[in-house]
Amino acid sequence: MPPRVKQGKAASDDPVLVAFGEQIAERRRATGRLQQEVADAAEVSRSTLHTIEHGGAGVRWEKVVAVARELGLKVQFVEA
Repeated sequence: MPPRVKQGKAASDDPVLVAFGEQIAERRRATGRLQQEVADAAEVSRSTLHTIEHGGAGVRWEKVVAVARELGLKVQFVEA
């Protein structure tokens, strides 16, 4: 059974955080993984992953990086 594609309300009004969270969620769905599975592997709570995916603020960078790594991504800053 394919994973659900459920759109939730963004947790913040910051378009950068929202776009980042959408990329994380899209990657997780593309790999066919559930939030709980990725959260467990990245050693974060499912609610933390949910917050990241919905653009929420206040998540420690270590947790964001752990989730990205688990999904085969790296966090990188580029000049705007």
